[in-house]
Amino acid sequence: MSRLRLHPEYHLTDRIKAMRRFAYALLLTLLAVTSIGAQSQTPVGVWLHANKRIRVEVAPCGDRLCGKIVWFRWPNNAQGLPLVDLKNDDPALRTRPLLGLTVLKGLRRAGERTWEDGKIYNPDDGVEYRALMSIEDNGTLRVRAFVLFPLLGKTQIWTRMR
Repeated sequence: MSRLRLHPEYHLTDRIKAMRRFAYALLLTLLAVTSIGAQSQTPVGVWLHANKRIRVEVAPCGDRLCGKIVWFRWPNNAQGLPLVDLKNDDPALRTRPLLGLTVLKGLRRAGERTWEDGKIYNPDDGVEYRALMSIEDNGTLRVRAFVLFPLLGKTQIWTRMR
């Protein structure tokens, strides 16, 4: 078996430099993996609603979070026209398209994986509710809509799409 022969100019300092480069590359890889893990603890992204008919994109709005409808399973009504906000209490808003409509707003971080003090609009009944949400251990988003107290409300589980 032949032995690897190093060039006479290859000194100990060159070996140390090579080891440092390897250590830096390893550190950068570990930081990238840690960063990916940290990203999964944020609701920023696209979520499939519990009804599986819509997707909502959650994104920062200043220091809070908002969410807008970005996809419909069936984007048009029976006449082939885009869905609009028909059930809204305000007649002036009943012709606004649902695609692109902000349905979550004002969610403030309250803990490592929780957000509160928000509002959620339900186009199915035209009502805006108070909202809070949290990321569950399995990576789903738990969204709670309520009127006065969180105990008096409904919880939906959304699934991350991206």
